[in-house]
Amino acid sequence: MDWDLIHSFLAVSRTGSLSAAARELGESQPTLSRDIQAIESATKLNLFKRTTQGLTLTEAGKSLVEAATKMDEASNLFNRQVSGLSQELEGDVRISVNEIVGIHLLPPAIAAFRKENPLVNIEIVISNEASSINKREADIALRMFRPTQPDLVVKRLPDLAIAFYASDKYINEFGSPTSMAELTNHSVIGFDEKMEFIDGAAKMGQKMVREDFVLRTDHLLAQMSLARAGAGIVATHVELAKKYSELREVMTFAALPPLEFWIVCHSDTQYNARIRSLQKFLIEWFKNEPYKHVMV
Repeated sequence: MDWDLIHSFLAVSRTGSLSAAARELGESQPTLSRDIQAIESATKLNLFKRTTQGLTLTEAGKSLVEAATKMDEASNLFNRQVSGLSQELEGDVRISVNEIVGIHLLPPAIAAFRKENPLVNIEIVISNEASSINKREADIALRMFRPTQPDLVVKRLPDLAIAFYASDKYINEFGSPTSMAELTNHSVIGFDEKMEFIDGAAKMGQKMVREDFVLRTDHLLAQMSLARAGAGIVATHVELAKKYSELREVMTFAALPPLEFWIVCHSDTQYNARIRSLQKFLIEWFKNEPYKHVMV
């Protein structure tokens, strides 16, 4: 059985949709459709039920998911171990970061690293979702939380301070909250689907719900741009906000806990020469002043 067909079967079983599986695998929808037809033809089994809502596994399909998942895990393990044995300072390294780090903090570091290692190609995944190190979605990740998986190698970098900010335009028109309770009377910029702001407010004794945010987006750069435009109050990186002359810190009575900053790789790949070199370089680059070379 062609492994690519099994890989396609597993992706469709996870997503329940040819289009979603195609996006996940970076393939076209017709290609995925042909793969599913091919694996059903090869096994002489109907693996999916076609409905207007998408594809659902048949009983036969369900019985094959566990074996396909084990094959996927074994393939990922093989690829990680092959990568971990490489001693060449050339080739690709894939790094996952969120928007703030990927746009403002990481580029100068990558430029400096490439000057020393011109044969190493860098692939940057900018996402506020955590990429899977186990599945080789990234070789290195810079994260705002400590991963707990036992097979990951983690190193803590300096914490990143955050605080509330608003533009001069907003403050002049609406003033600044004098208490956490008063915050709900202001235009607060928050997340759409994510719960970080609500969870953080709860830890400070302030109950908030999604509807308390008059402006909602899960994109951190959009949040910052809205605040700079005078649309409302945002919680963001202190050292980044200082770079914008139109922003002022507000609600200084409400001290926000800093963001943890971690660099992560898989234990199977930590001895890969190019991954190890980039990881060590980034640890050294960010160890004292993460915002020293920040780009705005």
